[in-house]
Amino acid sequence: MFGLLVLVQAVLRLADNHVCQTQTAADEHLLGSLNHSTQLHQNRNEAGSSADTRRVDWQSVWEIMTAQFLLGGAMLLYRADFAVTVSERYGTSNTTNGYITSLSSTMGTMAGFAVGHIADTYSGNTHRLFLHTAVMQSVCLLVTISAPTLMLFTAGHVALAFVTAVGRVASMQTLLVHGCQQHTGTLIGTSASVLSVARMLAPTASGVSQELLSYHGPALLSAVLSLAGTIVLLVIPSKTGRKAHAD
Repeated sequence: MFGLLVLVQAVLRLADNHVCQTQTAADEHLLGSLNHSTQLHQNRNEAGSSADTRRVDWQSVWEIMTAQFLLGGAMLLYRADFAVTVSERYGTSNTTNGYITSLSSTMGTMAGFAVGHIADTYSGNTHRLFLHTAVMQSVCLLVTISAPTLMLFTAGHVALAFVTAVGRVASMQTLLVHGCQQHTGTLIGTSASVLSVARMLAPTASGVSQELLSYHGPALLSAVLSLAGTIVLLVIPSKTGRKAHAD
């Protein structure tokens, strides 16, 4: 009887060990399947993200970014040594230069409040608004370069502040309209990087031009860059029109 009990207990132990081993193998198989599924999901997400990045249509926005670089660089170059340039041209004091700067800043603030109403008059045609602000920026820069009196220079400078405030908004809206809406963050970040490059190069270009052409150098170079940006914008409609037709 005792031997029979021992035999039954041994059989039960063997059965329990077999069940435990089977359950452990099943758990390991399930865990491996879950890890494999998670890895596949991550790979698909990475592939999808890469595909989304590759789908950014840079060909439809590179002209706009080029215009932003040229127009933004022109204004950065114009303002790099503004006080020195005005003082040498018209013999103004630091107080007068401060008044001129404050007046232009006030006008730029007023333009910020009015830019929405100005855009409404163009019925959402942001590219046309951007082009017009680029033309006006070039005209204002030419006025400030050739102004024989301080009063005319101040008028051109104040008008330039108004135009550039509207142009910044118009340029960004034009970039987003002609780019893909799914890549808004990429477009905004790239545009900011482009302007950062212009901001980095502007002081050096201003110093070199001032060494070569005296105090007329920065203003002349800024006018040339602004005109170049306007010419680039005139080339855009042929490509953006085909893109809109294809969409």
